[in-house]
Amino acid sequence: MAKLEIGGQSFFGINSSSNPQSRQITFKINPISKTHAEADAFQQAADASIRGGKARLIVDRELCDACGLRGGVNSMAWQLGIEELEIITPSGSKKITVKPPNRRR
Repeated sequence: MAKLEIGGQSFFGINSSSNPQSRQITFKINPISKTHAEADAFQQAADASIRGGKARLIVDRELCDACGLRGGVNSMAWQLGIEELEIITPSGSKKITVKPPNRRR
């Protein structure tokens, strides 16, 4: 599960394998992250036309390598125009300054 708080609203995401309301993920991200709860929450914000500013992402487990180390969450935040993202996991919280994603050539 993931909860994205942005623009005074909250969006709750569920992994695609468990989601009864599967939605198309339109972000340009890696195929692994597209199936995760984080992508579902970010997509709901995008569908609601909520963009920019600061946001908070709360997740029920640590970010996997695809979402964390390889930048899936940062990339989605960048595409939503988020400048600063606080990520809260079971092990703690950290704030990141969202940066342009690295692109493979």
